[in-house]
Amino acid sequence: MVSEQNPQIGIVVVAAGSGTRYGDTLPKQFVSLCGQPVLCHCIEAFRAALPEAHIVLVLSEDGRRLWTDLCKASGFESPELAIGGASRGESVKAGLDALTRAGLAGEAPVLIHDGARPLLSQELIMRIVEAMTQGADGAVPSLDMSDSMVELDDKGGFTPVSRTRFRTVQTPQAFRLGAILDAYSGDSSFGFTDDLSLMRAAGFDNLVLVEGQRDNIKITHPSDLATATALLAQRKAKQ
Repeated sequence: MVSEQNPQIGIVVVAAGSGTRYGDTLPKQFVSLCGQPVLCHCIEAFRAALPEAHIVLVLSEDGRRLWTDLCKASGFESPELAIGGASRGESVKAGLDALTRAGLAGEAPVLIHDGARPLLSQELIMRIVEAMTQGADGAVPSLDMSDSMVELDDKGGFTPVSRTRFRTVQTPQAFRLGAILDAYSGDSSFGFTDDLSLMRAAGFDNLVLVEGQRDNIKITHPSDLATATALLAQRKAKQ
């Protein structure tokens, strides 16, 4: 049985970025999506799928103050908070360190998720957790490519490539806590933009891909928020 005192599954929601690409004064992880901040949707999905997991939300110092005010105003119960760093890698490491202090064991699975992906489903979460029970060091959701692709060269040219050899990857990405901490112990570990790339660079090969979720979109631009709003409305209509 998982408990807050002896957690067996950890979750790190990374939301320490400034969201400059979103083009608003309010960072994208805090904007309202169907009446709730984007981050609330992420946290609620994890709580519904894994109610006894230990969640750490990683924010900037400014973001922490804003989040605390939002939670007070709405009555939303915040998970444990950690303060992130200048890079995504530093923020993930801060969340992992918080889980270690909470008592998570080295073999325990940790799901690392971008706070700007509010539409993840319980089914996706459980599919990733199930893959981790098979002994892998990591499980990552991925999707096949629907568009044709070309590869650019250094001279400004391009060559068509077969899309069947490529897949996109999403979050949450799950890894054994001890393995991902080992990967983050290297000098260049904070230069990667996702944790799968870091784990492969650190020499971990026992990593599996699971089927991703088409509507698990990332809020990057205002148009993405409009899309997410429409997708949530469709979900509610089917319930």
